[in-house]
Parts: sequence; structure tokens; C-alpha cells
Amino acid sequence: MKPSALKKQHLLLAVVAMCLALLYGSLLASAVTKPVIPPLVAQKSIEYWLYEGHREVAGNVHLQYPDELDALYRKFNYHTIWMDNYELSPAGERLVQALKETASDEWKAYRFRVSKMETEISRLSNQPKDAAAIDVMLSDAYIDFAQQVLNNELLPNTGELDHPSLKKVAAAPVTRVTPVEVISLLSQSLEQGKLLSLISDMVPEHADYRRLGKELSRYQAIADTGWWFPIEGDRELSLGDVDQQVPRLRWMLKVYGDMKENKLAWLLPKEQDTDPAAYEQDFRRKSNDPVYIFDESLKEGLESFQGRNGLPVTGRLDHTTREHINVAPYFMAQRIALNMKRWRYLPKDLGQNYVLVNMANFRLSLVQNGAETLNMKVIIGRPERRTPVLAETISTIVLAPDWSVPERIAQRDIIPIAKRNPRYLAENGFKIYDGWQDPPVEVPLTNVNWSRFTKGSSLYRLVQVSGKHNSLGLVKFVFPNDKSIYLHDTSHRELFSKDMRALSSGCVRVERPMELATALLKTQGWDQTQVVEGMNAKSPRYVSLKNPVPVYLMYWTTWVDEQGVLHVRDDVYERDQINGASKKLDSIVL
Repeated sequence: MKPSALKKQHLLLAVVAMCLALLYGSLLASAVTKPVIPPLVAQKSIEYWLYEGHREVAGNVHLQYPDELDALYRKFNYHTIWMDNYELSPAGERLVQALKETASDEWKAYRFRVSKMETEISRLSNQPKDAAAIDVMLSDAYIDFAQQVLNNELLPNTGELDHPSLKKVAAAPVTRVTPVEVISLLSQSLEQGKLLSLISDMVPEHADYRRLGKELSRYQAIADTGWWFPIEGDRELSLGDVDQQVPRLRWMLKVYGDMKENKLAWLLPKEQDTDPAAYEQDFRRKSNDPVYIFDESLKEGLESFQGRNGLPVTGRLDHTTREHINVAPYFMAQRIALNMKRWRYLPKDLGQNYVLVNMANFRLSLVQNGAETLNMKVIIGRPERRTPVLAETISTIVLAPDWSVPERIAQRDIIPIAKRNPRYLAENGFKIYDGWQDPPVEVPLTNVNWSRFTKGSSLYRLVQVSGKHNSLGLVKFVFPNDKSIYLHDTSHRELFSKDMRALSSGCVRVERPMELATALLKTQGWDQTQVVEGMNAKSPRYVSLKNPVPVYLMYWTTWVDEQGVLHVRDDVYERDQINGASKKLDSIVL
């Protein structure tokens, strides 16, 4: 080939290579460059949903706050708020997650339509009108959600009348946060670039809350498989049994997280990835298959399930265990979501030192310097006198307390017994005083005029003196509240041996009161000997804490420990108002 021809060929190849490089570069750039919604297109799309779309957005969702949204978007020149062009922004993702967690319990008729919202997000393409629809839906939902948060409407178990408030003055009228105010809050956050912080501040930040959120997602995913069905029949199953239901039981325990991975798992069928109904159908043909044998690994998995559900750990599928394992994941997700709301009672920071009672678990934990130092049983109010949820501060410890009996307890429990048994009051260390003057005027027990114990206007005061017979025991822990609730010792220590310990009139009885008092007073120079001496004195001694300790009386029927294990307890107070037919709007997210 002539040199001139060769030179032309090289030049042609160089041009082709350059063209290919430019083409590759442009393709690469287009692959990593996000498509952008031009401002005028975004404005037109948002205006469509606000003005021309009959106040409805994608999925035929009616806007609840069209006028407020109109003012909001006009103020920000119709820019999207929650969308980063065709993707959710971090604030948008956080809002969607918060709405999903909130609506999952179906406790209220939540008006933000989470399932429709998620459907629209999942099929989002590069269509400006679709992205604008999602943005408008989220802004509308934000207004409703923010009002519920700021008006404390997401707190279960409020307004219970087990222990009416003792306040005698009328409460100040409650001022509600309005849509205009939550829009103003949103506007300020947008101007300051703190939209993500705004949404994050409306959601509990506790690690326990986040761990429950993971379990919520787990149980929603189990429900979504469509493979979950209850274990049928009433046959008790134990180690060595062969049964058609064993594959289903094993599948349940695996997806619930109770089955440990067998070292020889690679040799075994992957029931976890297979609909257990397929194995049930093959039982008659393949009943000798090892998959139908209740083996040691299944026994261990069942023991794990029983332990974290507060059941006797037997490793057998008995009637009670079957009832618990047959709770549908849909309803378990609802229950988890409702328990997540209970974290809203608590401050963002619990502090380095605090007392925490989980009533549903009948246990108290003392945390000092960020670590648990004591854990003990408690006795809580019986179901007809439920201990209220409270977040207060222990300010005083009373050693050798006497007990001024609350009127409701005197009327319901003590006076009827005293009328039947004239010796009851004297035998149990009670004294009666005429009125509340100081010094008190004692009324001889033989001269009691029972008509002066009138409900609502009692002229007598009933007091149980200090001592081992005292219903408060030898120490009580006082924190301010208007319901006469406190922690205390008890003269009936035998009750701590019971599993179901909802047995008191509302106060919380603690199993190891001397240890709790010693731990709280240690920073003030007290030792155990001094505490015991004070507890056994003949008259009360009031000790103010120099550093008052927060106390949280909570009610969690589900929680996740630091190892990531979900625990479930019976709803002894019937506060988990779920599992019924839904009367709500389209807030189901399963």
C-alpha cells in the first residue's frame, strides 16, 4: 500500500476512534446525569394538580388542604419540595417512611393515603406531571401529619379514667396547632435548608424506635409473601413427631428469626424460600421425608419463640404457643407500629440516669451513667385500675412511710372490709383522723361514724402507720403527678412469684426496694446500712434527692433488645386497640 494511502487509512481510523470515544463519553455522561425538570415545566405540572386536576392527584387522592398548598407553592415559585427532579429527596424519603410507620397500625383514620403514594412512587418515570403529583401529595400529607404530631394526637392510652386527675381547678384551654402554622414551619425549614431536620424532629430518635421499625418492615414483608397461613389443628407437637404441619412451623420460625442456621443447611431443602403449602400437599406421598420431622433445630427455634413471647419454654407446640405463633404478621405489624408510637411519650434524650418500668413486661430497670445497674420485677395496677403511662422525676424517697389512703381506695377496698370486721383497722395499723387540721385529731376506732366517709366529700382521713404491715412496705419513691401514683415496697412480697403481676390499685410495687433506694442515695453518701435503718424506723423520714432522677412508666407489648430480638407480651391492659375490621381509609401499607 502506498504511503499516502496508508496515511489516509490511519487518519480515518483516528477519526473513527475519536467519534467512538465521543459517543461513549456522551452515553456515559447521560447515564450518570439525572434528568432535570425545567422550572417552568415543574410550575405547570404543580399548577395542574392544584387548579385543573379537580383538587385530586394521582390515584384519585383528594387534597385536604388545597388553599394552604396554593399559598405554599406560590411562595416558593412552584418548585418541588420533596422531589429531587424525578427522585425523592432525603427529606421526601424520610417523610414517606414516617407516614408509613404512623399509618401501619390503622389506629386512627389516617388521611394520608400511604399505599397509593407508594404505588405512585414505585412506578415513577420521567414524566413531570407524575413527579409533581407525588410532591403535592406529600405536601398535603405533611400538613396532616405535622398537626397530629404537634397536637399530641399520636399518643395512645391518653384520657384513661382509671385514676382521674386530682386537680381541682379547670385546665387552661388547649390551643391547637393549625395548618397555617405547620405551613409556616415548613417554609422556615425550606428557607434555612433544614427540611430533613424538620421531619426527623417529628419522629422519635431512640435506637429502640428504629429497631422496632426494622421489625415492622420484616413483618410487612412476611405478609407480602402471601405464604403465611396459620398452623391448623390442635395436635401438640414435640421432638421426634412427624406431621404435615412441621414444614409450615419451620418456615414461620425461620422468617420470624427464631431458627438458627444449621451447619448442614446447604444439604437441606430451602423451605424458607419455598411456599410451605407445597410440602403440605406432598405429605401423603413423602411422609418419610426428613422435612416433616420435628427435629432438634426446630425444638430450639420454638424455645426461642416461646422465650421472647414470655411463654413457658418447653420446646413443644402446645395450645398456648400455637395461639401466639398463629398471630398473623399483618396484625403483628399493626401492633409493632402502635408500640412505636408509645416512644413519643418520652423525651429525645432519656438521660444518663433514669428508672424505666415496662408495665407489659412487669419489670423495672435502673440505668446509671448510661448502663443498666438494676433489673427487677414489679407489680402494676390490676386491669380495672390500670397504672397510667407517666414520664416524671423521682424527687423524694420516703423511708418507713405511713400511708394516707386515697379516697377512692378507702371507699372501694378498705371501708367495706372494716364495716364487716371491726378489728380490721386496728390489726392492720390504720388510724382515722377528723379532717385535715394540724395537729391532727385522732378518732377512736370504736367511735367511727361511717356516714362521715362520704364519697367525694369525706370528713375523715384514713392513715396506715409505718411498719412492716404497711401496704407501702418500708420505702416509697415519690414523683409529682396528680393521680397519687408512686413506686413503693409492699407487705405482700409473695405476689412477686406470680407471672401475671397486674395486682395493685395503680401504684407500682418494686421487688428489691432496698437496693433501689441504696443505688439512688449512694451519690448523697448513704450506704445500705443507713437505708435499712431508715426503713425500719418507727416514723417516716423524707429524703430529698439532690439530683432528681427521671422515671418513665411505659407500656410496651412489643420491643426489640440490643441484640435485635423482638419481644412480645400479652396485652394485659387491652390497650393495643387493633386486630379489628378496619374502619379506616386507605392507610393500609401491607
